[in-house]
Amino acid sequence: MGNIDSATEDTGNRRNMSVGLRKVYNREDISCLQSFAAFLQRFGKAPLAGIKYINANSEVIRVKKGTILVKAGESNSNVYFIYQGVVRGYMTNDKKDITTWIAEDGEMAATIRNFDVPLPSDEEIEVIEDAVLVKISQEVLDYVYDKYPASNKIGRLVISLNYREAEERAYVSRIPSAEGRYRRFIEYRGSLVNRIPLKYIASYLGMNLETLSRIRNKVK
Repeated sequence: MGNIDSATEDTGNRRNMSVGLRKVYNREDISCLQSFAAFLQRFGKAPLAGIKYINANSEVIRVKKGTILVKAGESNSNVYFIYQGVVRGYMTNDKKDITTWIAEDGEMAATIRNFDVPLPSDEEIEVIEDAVLVKISQEVLDYVYDKYPASNKIGRLVISLNYREAEERAYVSRIPSAEGRYRRFIEYRGSLVNRIPLKYIASYLGMNLETLSRIRNKVK
């Protein structure tokens, strides 16, 4: 283990995205932070000083399946970059568990509706596959937005991506047939079909597990 700046001298073109001002990281941490930096760079030229600040003031965490990252009724001021694993958001209505979204490797997870306002969360965030995450606070992001104005565009584009994903979920929920909803899920989330318990997919698609199993036997 060592300081990330010295430990990544042999990472080639990715070295300029390896950041850490005062922390000590292992190899997986370094890879995780590099992946997060690469994620941000997808949306434009993110200020490297801003990425350094975020990574130096964020936390790489390892969480087990079943861990609740955010509880309903609590305020939340963190977002999570998923390096490895799968995370879902869900709500409980009349004692029924309703999966509202699912995110996997290379994606962000947060309670978007109340992230930047001091309101209780309507949903819970649960880890449904052992995960390695970058935990980033709203305070850190606000500092970067203020200090590095160019980062605001990156932030807007990331939020825009989340809105598009929310629109996709709204679209799926309006497909009248259960089979049609499942086919749409395969098209856009095929990597999850054989990765996570079917009960979460069934909940997300608004059908019971028996219906989903029957459709899966039909749709090969």
